[in-house]
Amino acid sequence: MIRSHENPIALKAGALSFLVHGILLGLLLLSFNWKVVQPASVATVELWDSLPSKPAVVQPPSKPEPPKPEPKPELKPEPKPEPQPEPKAEIQVKKEPPKPEKPKPKEEPKKSEVKKPPEPKKPPEPKKPPPENLELKKLQQALLEEDAAKPQASSSPAGPQSLSSAEQGEVDDFINKINNKIRRNVNEQLCGSGKPELEFAISLAPTGDIIGTPKLLKGSGIVACDESVERAILLAQPLPVPTQANLFSQFRDLKLLFHPKGAN
Repeated sequence: MIRSHENPIALKAGALSFLVHGILLGLLLLSFNWKVVQPASVATVELWDSLPSKPAVVQPPSKPEPPKPEPKPELKPEPKPEPQPEPKAEIQVKKEPPKPEKPKPKEEPKKSEVKKPPEPKKPPEPKKPPPENLELKKLQQALLEEDAAKPQASSSPAGPQSLSSAEQGEVDDFINKINNKIRRNVNEQLCGSGKPELEFAISLAPTGDIIGTPKLLKGSGIVACDESVERAILLAQPLPVPTQANLFSQFRDLKLLFHPKGAN
């Protein structure tokens, strides 16, 4: 039996016990999984080496086509007899006698064609002379005037005109050019081993051509050498000459000293 003084304590303990049990029961209810776990379904798969062939479709037998009706023969109308033409009266045509052939005209003999005389050929037009050099023309005119001014009765040649040192230098330069041009055509082997000296008298035209033939004034003593130099002078034409009238007067009658193997 519970005593009266122990009754309040027992009530408190009983209430506390109920409270603790209620909390535990609530926690159990909350932690419990209400979902039902279904077992995993396992599917079975069959492996085939090849697809099964489709069943052959059986076609129904084709119905035979009904025979076509034969065409009815067409009835052709009987041909009517053609009316025969009435016989015509035969007309006799008289044949005309053949006409005599006309005589062919005789062919006239062909007249011989008269050949025309050939036309005379036109003479070739004369070639136009090349234009003259004005300086050369002036030089020739000056020489003509110089010849006309000389006294006709004079038998001795006029002395050489006096030249300035510059003009004399030009004359010497042209003489050297003449010697060099002649030397190119000389066969030196014909002139021996020495240093021969030759002198020729030549007359020159304003064009540089030699008038007449060179005249040997002094020979080398070797005939072959003299002839070789003379041929070389003729082959060297035209010789270089000045165009000034006063300078060319020194070359009209020129006495040329020549060394086949060069100057001493």
